[in-house]
Amino acid sequence: MLNNRILKWFKPWFEVDSRALGIHRILLGWLCFWDISRRWNYIDVFYSDLGIQTQFIQSSSFSIFHYIGNSSFIVHLVFLIGILFSILLMLGYKTKLSHFITGAIVISIHVLVTKVGNSGDIFLNCMLVWTFFLPLGKSLSIDSLFKSLSIFKENSIEDLNDRTKGNILPKKIYSLAFFAMLFQISTIYFFVALNIYQAYDWVHGRAFYKMHQLDNFLTIIGYNIREYITYPMSKFFTLAALDLEYLVPLLLFIPFYNHVLRLIAVVPLTIFHIMVRTSARIGLFSQVMITSFPLLIDQKVLDWIKFKILTRYAHKTFILFYNPDSKFYHYSVRIIKRLDVFNRIIFDDINTNLVLNKNINNLESKKVVLYSNYSKKVWFSYEMFGKILSLLPFGFLFSWIFFIPFISKFFGVIYDKIFINRNKISKVFKLLTETINKLKIKLPKASISYINSILKVTSISIVSIMLIAAGHSALIENPGVELFLAKNNFIDIKTKENKGGKSAINKSGNHFNWENKRMLEKIARFPRMLQMWKMFSPNVPSSDKIIVVEAILENGDRVNPFTGKKPNLNSTDYSVLMKNKSQLWRKYFERFERFDANRKGEGSFTHWVMNPNNDYFKNNLNGQKIDSIEIWKITHSSPNLSIKIDGTFNGIKQPKEVKKECLTDKKIYKNKYNNQKKESKEKPIENIQEYLNTIKVKK
Repeated sequence: MLNNRILKWFKPWFEVDSRALGIHRILLGWLCFWDISRRWNYIDVFYSDLGIQTQFIQSSSFSIFHYIGNSSFIVHLVFLIGILFSILLMLGYKTKLSHFITGAIVISIHVLVTKVGNSGDIFLNCMLVWTFFLPLGKSLSIDSLFKSLSIFKENSIEDLNDRTKGNILPKKIYSLAFFAMLFQISTIYFFVALNIYQAYDWVHGRAFYKMHQLDNFLTIIGYNIREYITYPMSKFFTLAALDLEYLVPLLLFIPFYNHVLRLIAVVPLTIFHIMVRTSARIGLFSQVMITSFPLLIDQKVLDWIKFKILTRYAHKTFILFYNPDSKFYHYSVRIIKRLDVFNRIIFDDINTNLVLNKNINNLESKKVVLYSNYSKKVWFSYEMFGKILSLLPFGFLFSWIFFIPFISKFFGVIYDKIFINRNKISKVFKLLTETINKLKIKLPKASISYINSILKVTSISIVSIMLIAAGHSALIENPGVELFLAKNNFIDIKTKENKGGKSAINKSGNHFNWENKRMLEKIARFPRMLQMWKMFSPNVPSSDKIIVVEAILENGDRVNPFTGKKPNLNSTDYSVLMKNKSQLWRKYFERFERFDANRKGEGSFTHWVMNPNNDYFKNNLNGQKIDSIEIWKITHSSPNLSIKIDGTFNGIKQPKEVKKECLTDKKIYKNKYNNQKKESKEKPIENIQEYLNTIKVKK
């Protein structure tokens, strides 16, 4: 009895609703589509062999480009495949295969060029790996729809109106992979909070204010509201964010009232990330975090939302009249039944409703008609399809398109074509179904059960090993761990000559690094799932540091090739930053001085900028060629809140004057393309692997 009670307590750590998995899958597919698409215009800047190749470093992490090369055509093709399969993942078609291909491509893109990535990329990698071991296609998917259609085949109007059969019912899923997602979400928030443990900006409530002084991060909304941020406001939001991050693990792992506690976590976290996203440009980090939150919504909450809230707006019923003798229409109606989760549609034979026939002429000729019991209105043709779509979950997002003047006529033409060729379409679908069934390998039930058991044990083993590696990585990669242990006298901080620099060494001589744990390190690094969470830690930057490129054209004009205007070297204000406030460029230039400032020759940033075949800046150069360039680092200290020793507010300190530093030498960066005698005779790099074998990264 006691064991059963203990197991019941810890069930919420492994239990997730199939609808929550479906909602998460839709958001995950959309997120991957968005992440790949936003990089499309940067393929020949950062990712292909036509771009800045000094970013490609030898890595032990997986990337498909390490094996197939990174020619422009190949990279464009892989991106296109990734976009296609992210859409299929969103729809839930061949979910596991779509998930695998999408995940492999997204991780490959992130690994290929880490210099333009951030923590959001790493968490997306983690999420794609952990959720691969979850049945994301159980609900709200094409896969689940086809499975339901194959299991229960309605043969009459009575079968269609029997909602106890054929509908896709939610299921409880028990999986170690769900526990891994709870661990992952908790790890991020807990270690972010631990890394800012006793940091001055956070303890004294200055972080919120300082973040809104960084012009290089701000959105237009953040820029406009920062003048209204006071010290009390900054202190409230800073400390509230810190307390919330500490609370997340408790709210997610307390085993009782978990449906309430997790909802308490989801609501403020969603609000928090929406606020961050609207104020600051930090890539897709906020969107990635919000995508994970549907997994935290319990079955009780989903049922409450469905029956107590949504059904109030779905009480009006409609009758769909159709010809059951038409296989095309009958199959279509079976699909509509399964998508009509609020049971708003009643099905009937178009030949049996005599009352309606008296009011509508030639009803039978319409073949399919939707009738409202409430308004007595009738829809047919493409308008009927649009109205049915509006009755389905989230259908209102698209149904309005069918009622736009002029555009609606286009849908009318399509509907008429389908209507005329409905029998041919039915035959094609039947032929495809038969072909697919023939291609399927039919195994005995005993063999299928045996294979499923092996797959389940293998999945549990893989997830368990990866959890150990992830937990170990979190202890090693986050400096807040050593700081916390040192301040509480658990360890002594000593200097050790290794890649980690300072390491924490306890009294038994052990220290936090990857020594003697290389296998765990490889496991964590291979899918790039290192648990390093140091956003705005330990303190928020106190100054804007930006890179400004000054191009000297052949006619002597000086322009910033990113804007086409004269470069402003005396300000980092939001209004004078380059038009393209891409997170990718911002992250690249943040690391520019460390990695690329002193590089020259084939594949360097300067080589790419002055390459006459580079058309990235063609709209900003007025038809001129770049003769030479200078690269400047502009530093401008932010206004700061001054806090007395006793913690009281002491006014706002004014920013210091702008500092500028030239990172280049004109002689080095003179455009060799303008001098035919100095043309490079080096053989162009054919693929990334060749480049990786030749480049020497300066440490």
